[in-house]
Amino acid sequence: MEEYPLAVRYLIRLLLSFAIIAALIITKQLLVPLFLSILFAYLLYPAAERMENWKLPRIATNLILIIGSFSLVIGAVYGIVLLVTMFASDLPNLQEQIDTNITRFRWALGRTFGVTAEQLDSIVESIRGSGQYVAGFFTGTANTILTVGLLPVYTFLLLFYRNKFRTFISKLVPSNQHKVTQDIIDQAAEVVPKYLKGLFIVCFILIGLNSLGFYLIGIEYALLLGIIAAIFNLIPYLGTVIGYGIALIFVLATQSPGLALGVIGQFFVIQFIENNILTPNITGSYVQINPLVTILSLVAGGMIWGLPGMFMVIPYLAMLKIVCENIDSLKPIGFLLGTRGTEEHSLTFGSVKKLL
Repeated sequence: MEEYPLAVRYLIRLLLSFAIIAALIITKQLLVPLFLSILFAYLLYPAAERMENWKLPRIATNLILIIGSFSLVIGAVYGIVLLVTMFASDLPNLQEQIDTNITRFRWALGRTFGVTAEQLDSIVESIRGSGQYVAGFFTGTANTILTVGLLPVYTFLLLFYRNKFRTFISKLVPSNQHKVTQDIIDQAAEVVPKYLKGLFIVCFILIGLNSLGFYLIGIEYALLLGIIAAIFNLIPYLGTVIGYGIALIFVLATQSPGLALGVIGQFFVIQFIENNILTPNITGSYVQINPLVTILSLVAGGMIWGLPGMFMVIPYLAMLKIVCENIDSLKPIGFLLGTRGTEEHSLTFGSVKKLL
């Protein structure tokens, strides 16, 4: 490789990167459930190890954890489906209010920005067309059902064969790199489960805070909107904006603009609580990735694998950071991914107190 000119070497690397991205897109149906299962296996690993220390057989341990955890997931999904069904049954009653609000917005936009009725009708039709795609996404296909059904199977096998995978990785690397490899595996097994557990705890707390706030403001379907906003919060930085954007559009379409102002105010309050109290104290410093890399990774994950890619990209970025920080040749990349190096310019409670 060294005998080629620098431009040719970089061109080959660029083409290789595009080939990897194309392979990830083409094999989405195979890799998305597998990568989700790896995260589930990491999440259940500490409990599995603890139960095995109690002399429970590995098969029994895995079955108990997987059946219990996926039962909770199915129960939560069923509850959300019930809320969505109740909302759908009330849609005819909401249609009159939606039409009234659209008429008001049409008059306000025409007076303020000069938007014609034809232009607004085109926007509404576009939204309706996108709604059909969303409905198709939630309706699902046989392939989607099969993919979801494979998640517990993959998770069980990953937990069952975890020692085999560890040995396989050790056999791949040279003997003088075994200690570094072991350190990477141990750090990933400690950091990723703690981060995922903290993320879900934050999500459950935000369900309560969002739903209570929406209820106090006077928004209909406060629990459903609170759950939607909290689930999207699993996506760092962008998730809260998306979740509250959905709530804002719903309130503007079905209720009064005054309540929409309440949603905007609650957004800033929840954002402050989540960024300064919940996340620092619950997820802690397990994953310290700088915001620029995080946002770029979220966009890339969304482009390659859609919404599942946006949910999964941060834990895998954390694993990549652990690998880079333990290999000398990759330590500059680990430094670039992390938050170190900007401490003197960071806005923290300590820096604000010192400034005041």
